[in-house]
Amino acid sequence: MQFSLAVIVSMLAIGSTATPMENGDGMISKTPEGQNKTSGQDKICPSLKTQDKGCVRYTRGFDVTGVLTTVTVPGIENVCDCIQACLDRPETCTNYVWKFAEPTSSRRSCTLYSNFNLPSGVDVLYNPTEVPGVNQGLNPISSNPQIGSLVPKATKPNSTEIDEQAVSGPVWQLEGGGVQC
Repeated sequence: MQFSLAVIVSMLAIGSTATPMENGDGMISKTPEGQNKTSGQDKICPSLKTQDKGCVRYTRGFDVTGVLTTVTVPGIENVCDCIQACLDRPETCTNYVWKFAEPTSSRRSCTLYSNFNLPSGVDVLYNPTEVPGVNQGLNPISSNPQIGSLVPKATKPNSTEIDEQAVSGPVWQLEGGGVQC
């Protein structure tokens, strides 16, 4: 009897340490021995309906998003909601950033984008003149002419210190219906 009780208690203890737990912001907390890792990175947002049942492709402390089209989504409370907002827009969103909106803000924001930062040696120029059949009705891009640069850091409010809780990354809609992030 004592032996079986000890076995049951130890099995429960093992099971509890192997179960990934979400922390307060909806992200996966670190698990022993990388049990919830792919490619050396903790999986976040395991409740998302993606190929990997969560996201394994992201970066912390930097904004890898680029610009081209920008949508700021109000009412987002955590990074998982931000990624879900991108998943909900498969025709216009390829990446997201969850960071402090302004250098002096104490509130994070969710911004969705349609492309990544270009490398520093690449610039994309747009022809703002209307050519019959091309660019009809489109205004030139004024908020970002798509000049390549280094990936900017995401900072803590009123600081130049990198915010390790800021998260940005891709959302890829795969041919055949799958999604990876």
